[in-house]
Amino acid sequence: MGPTRLALCGNVFPADEPSAVLAAIRGPAAQWSLALQQAGHVPPFGFGLYLSAHAARTFCQDDDARRELQAALVESGLQCWTANAFPYGGFHATIVKQRAFEPDWRSPERLRFTLDVAKVLLDIAPADGSPLSISTCPLGYGSAALQDPASHQHLQLVAAAFAALAEASGRALVLAIEPEPDGALERVSDLANWLQQSFTPTQREFLGICWDLCHSAVVGETTAVVLRSLASTGVKLAKIQISSALELLAPMTPTGRQRFQQLTEDAYLHQVRGVAATGAPFAFADMTDFLASADSHSCHQVRVHCHVPVCRRDYGEGLSGTPWQAAVVAAWQAGYRDFELETYTLLGLPDEVLERGSVVDTMKSEMLACFSALQLDTPAV
Repeated sequence: MGPTRLALCGNVFPADEPSAVLAAIRGPAAQWSLALQQAGHVPPFGFGLYLSAHAARTFCQDDDARRELQAALVESGLQCWTANAFPYGGFHATIVKQRAFEPDWRSPERLRFTLDVAKVLLDIAPADGSPLSISTCPLGYGSAALQDPASHQHLQLVAAAFAALAEASGRALVLAIEPEPDGALERVSDLANWLQQSFTPTQREFLGICWDLCHSAVVGETTAVVLRSLASTGVKLAKIQISSALELLAPMTPTGRQRFQQLTEDAYLHQVRGVAATGAPFAFADMTDFLASADSHSCHQVRVHCHVPVCRRDYGEGLSGTPWQAAVVAAWQAGYRDFELETYTLLGLPDEVLERGSVVDTMKSEMLACFSALQLDTPAV
């Protein structure tokens, strides 16, 4: 069992072009690193690399560009042991929604993108031999990708390619599939069972799970169920994404409705799950569908896939961020050591919910809260 590792997921910043990746690392990520140093923490700090498919292909093929990427990370006090290969590109476009899942695992484009990211990560990762992980979408949006044999075939090819990369580099490398509401696989427990049943033990050395705490909160999957399913199947949990969903535990008020709209008027898909006053459960593909429904006027409990800062609990009008600390502690006690802070919505949230209206200050406060939950005086390296 290795040291506890904690990273900031880089998908909070645009990454469609290599220049945007470098600008984010040298700009806000470097400022965040400096803020942590000023708070008494010691670099390098974990940074979850996010690259679009175009940026990944460029860095993969261009040795000079890749060396510049590695130099920028070092200069900014950052290091990468994990990457995010969920969004293929355009993740900070005006409208993203379900496009974040496209192309899905039925497509060879998804396979090539993932392998490009893997090759870049292997080249820039710290030379300490520690294991590496790459998160990806839950096969696709809706059930089609799960039912299509092409998805299974492409994941088999990933496992084989990762095995070859691991042998050549001496580094363990895992593709971490990330369950999400309305994805082909919504729950960690369902994904763990599917991986166990669908792939050989050798293939499962390179195919595992990314557990996003926001997503589990929305679908109502408890920490106990997650950890029990992982223990019973033996499937790898490659990393835990520390994140918080938006929750309403009181009757909806007119001002609460306005607050929901304000917090979710951005580019992303905000899936909704909840319970009506009658006790009947409901589900909506997006916040706009929910607010147009009768259920929004008679709801008893609502959980929304809207990542909100983990350093804050109260968002006004009865809205709060779902708790995450207990899940982090339980995962650590169960022997899991790789964590990643993921609040990719920061650039689209209202200024008043950010620390001093600043994305960098919010990331700093979030990371300090994560340090506290993991009892880390300084980030482990």
